[in-house]
Amino acid sequence: MNRHMKRALIGLPILLFIILNTYLFLLNQSLFASEKPYEVAKIENRDLRETMKASGTIIPLETQEIYNEAHRGVLEEVLVQEGDEVSAGSEILKYQSTDIENQITTLENEIKELETEQDFFEERETTLAGQIRTESDKDEEEKNESSIFLLEQQKADASYQTKRIGRVISSKESEVKQLESKLDEKVVKTNVAGTVQKVNVIAGSGEEPVVVISSEDQVMARAYLSEDDVLFLREGDEVEISASRGGKRKGVITDIGPAGESKEDLKFPVDIELDLEGENRLPIGSTLEVTMKPVAVENALAVKHEWVLHNDGEAYVLVVKNDYIDKRKVSFGFENEAYKEVSKGLKAEETIMTDPNIFLVEGMEIESKSTGKKKSGTSGASEEQQNPEDEEQDRNESPEEEPTSDPADSEGTVDLESDDGGTE
Repeated sequence: MNRHMKRALIGLPILLFIILNTYLFLLNQSLFASEKPYEVAKIENRDLRETMKASGTIIPLETQEIYNEAHRGVLEEVLVQEGDEVSAGSEILKYQSTDIENQITTLENEIKELETEQDFFEERETTLAGQIRTESDKDEEEKNESSIFLLEQQKADASYQTKRIGRVISSKESEVKQLESKLDEKVVKTNVAGTVQKVNVIAGSGEEPVVVISSEDQVMARAYLSEDDVLFLREGDEVEISASRGGKRKGVITDIGPAGESKEDLKFPVDIELDLEGENRLPIGSTLEVTMKPVAVENALAVKHEWVLHNDGEAYVLVVKNDYIDKRKVSFGFENEAYKEVSKGLKAEETIMTDPNIFLVEGMEIESKSTGKKKSGTSGASEEQQNPEDEEQDRNESPEEEPTSDPADSEGTVDLESDDGGTE
């Protein structure tokens, strides 16, 4: 007998022992599968959430980029430097305004001359009015009507000149205001209080900002998501932020912006407000991991993963009806870490087993942990569920027979009815 034959003869009993014990174990599990109580639960509708993760960055809560605008004219001077602290309303850029300033100066000089001329006619009108009164107060013999008439004509002319010059002055003052409004456009002011982060005096094309100002004291997080992911998000959704320093923090989505112009990498900016005050504040530029759990399917009929069994590529659950198993094939839609959306095979409020196993078969009577009723044995009907009228009828039909107990009936297991409010 060769060496290989000896090894085979030694290993054969061991293999048979393993097979026999495995068979006995499976047989035991199958025979007593219905003897232990099982957990059950009612199928309910719930919102299913999808967990999404994205990288993010800490950015200033407010940032203003100031560009060179050709319609304002020629950029003359940048009034700030990198690192300067500015307040809202501070002057940042100044454009050439010589022509406008010259026009304003000319108009202001003309207005002064007109005002001098107007003062002359106002004084003349006052003088002529006094002469007319003096001449009119004379006696009829001394009064010269022709002289009074001439003075009144001169007074009327002086009044006309005063009003005419006033209208010219008003017109020129309006021109000055219009030019001053144009002059205001020659100075660009910031509406953000913060620090000047960047100054680029040679940015003349308008594609790059000349000055960038950001508020370093107040920050937020910004992540970029694809179109497929951003469809699930809503402003006001809560998120979780994980930073390399400082641990985890909570946040709320405040804005979902439009995607960038590049179609090759279509990403939507998602701004997140954070609780990062005091020592918890992260520096600008810190990288983050943003975890979002938006509602993917609203009011979905759902079961937990562990409630589902699989066989030959098909999924099924064990529905409990009147303490008997109904093996039900099911189909699923959306899934997350805990739940599956039931698309076919189950209805709301049905009761299923939450701790199923492969030894439970169609039509098997089982007991649940929700009640304490005893099974009646092979009949499947509970003694406690028997109608009192039927019991009275049985006693009348056999009054002299003493009750006997069937050993088979006394060996029935405890049947626990399913709990309608089963745990999930």
